[in-house]
Amino acid sequence: MENRARLLAAAREVFVERGLNVTLDEIAHHAGVGIATMYRNFPSRSALVDAVYGERDEQLDRILEEALAQEDSWDGLVLYLERMNTFIDADRGLRAVVMTTPEGAEAFAEGRVRRSARVEELIARAKEDGYLRRDAERSDLFLIDVMVDAVRDYTANVDAEQWRRCMAVLLDGLQARPEQVPLPGAALTRDEVAAAMKDVGRRRSIGQRPG
Repeated sequence: MENRARLLAAAREVFVERGLNVTLDEIAHHAGVGIATMYRNFPSRSALVDAVYGERDEQLDRILEEALAQEDSWDGLVLYLERMNTFIDADRGLRAVVMTTPEGAEAFAEGRVRRSARVEELIARAKEDGYLRRDAERSDLFLIDVMVDAVRDYTANVDAEQWRRCMAVLLDGLQARPEQVPLPGAALTRDEVAAAMKDVGRRRSIGQRPG
């Protein structure tokens, strides 16, 4: 049990700082144990990621439930986007789990699908109440998270809170207004989002750039 606790602590530290793009060997070394000890406690990468982030998956569910409990539908939508991004702000591994499908994080796909249906409920309420522009879709909200994450990385060493300013700008663009110019193009489908997430996870695992 002591070695398992050491491995979990080491994995949390490494994932927070470097994301999930690390080997089990590196984590075992960080914990001060051999790779055989790693495999006795965690027979696969997925098992280790699940152990580290399983509780976080439940916390993400609670954020969404709190958002749905808000009486004002716009307040609920804003709370969800802001709390989600605050929650994943300080943990690169969690950001990878939430926003891509990296090797070892496949088990989180079920939670992502479960939450997606509830986010659709948030969106429908905000549209019905006249707060959210009619052409905004679930994938648009997800891509807002992607944009905010890019800002977070870009300004991390200059102003770590700059992403909140960009979030405010994006939220303003989501609000319904009279005679609003329609959004160009079409929102990504669920399958297209899933394909993009998988592709980003694959590229990050091998250090490849888009294109």
